[in-house]
Amino acid sequence: MADVLFIVTAGSGDAQQLDRLAEDLADELREISGLTVGAVTTTGSPGTKSGTAVEIGQLLVSGGALSTTAWAIRDIVLRLLARGRAESVTVRNGDRDVTIVGPTDGQVDGVVDQLRSLFADD
Repeated sequence: MADVLFIVTAGSGDAQQLDRLAEDLADELREISGLTVGAVTTTGSPGTKSGTAVEIGQLLVSGGALSTTAWAIRDIVLRLLARGRAESVTVRNGDRDVTIVGPTDGQVDGVVDQLRSLFADD
């Protein structure tokens, strides 16, 4: 399975806050057996020392069992949102994505179905 992109957004847009939120999410996702979590890097601005830059608030997640871990991923994202520091988390696979914004209890099961569909190989 290709990498899936997780994008955290926060109201303030503060780079340090987004970095902390992404790291909190990464730490929890790493607890799921079989998943690999890493920072998203891009070509840095001209004149930077390393030539690469880390995309703040973004994570690459991969693992062969993403669709079977949809419940755990949903719970981790909901906990992050419940702490009130993140506004939303978007999970993107290619040109398809799911944005989770503190769903109500009635919408929680639908989030799992959306994630499973997103993680399914075409």
